[in-house]
Amino acid sequence: MPASAIAERILSVAPSKRSHRGIAPEIRKLKLKYPELTDSEIARKVGCDPSNVSQVLKTFLGKHTSDDLRDYQDNQADIFDSVAMRLLSSVSQKKIDKTPAVQAITGAAILIDKARLVRGQATGINVNVLLDVAEAIRSKRSGISTIDATTVDHGDRTTR
Repeated sequence: MPASAIAERILSVAPSKRSHRGIAPEIRKLKLKYPELTDSEIARKVGCDPSNVSQVLKTFLGKHTSDDLRDYQDNQADIFDSVAMRLLSSVSQKKIDKTPAVQAITGAAILIDKARLVRGQATGINVNVLLDVAEAIRSKRSGISTIDATTVDHGDRTTR
C-alpha cells in the first residue's frame, strides 16, 4: 500500500481536532448566558463529554467564577481608569530621566482609550495627546528646552 494511501486511511479513522474547535466558544457562551447550567447539561447541549466542559471553563475562568467575570465586565471601564491612574502616578521625574517613561504613558493611554471605548465615548482624542507627550519627551531628551505648544509635528501629520 503506498504511503499516501496509508496516510489517508489513518486520517479518515483518527478523530479530527478541528471538529471540536467550535465547541469551546459555545460552552463559554452557554455558561455566561445560563450560569445555573451544570457541566453535564452544557455537555448535552453541545454534544461533548462533561470533562471537556470542565476543562474549557477552567481554562476560560481560571480561579474565578462566572459571577467574577460578569462583575469585571460590568466595571471594566472603571478598572481600566484605576490602572491608568496608577500607571500615570508611577511616572516621576527620576523615572523620566532614567527610564523610557513613554512605556508607562503608553500603557496609561491605552487603558484610558479602552475605558472610553467601553463607555461608548470617542477614543481618537487620546492618540493625539499621547503623540504630543511622546514628542515632548523626545524633545527634552534631545536637549530642546521648549516646544511650540501650538504646533507639534508627528511625522506624517502636524497638529495645532
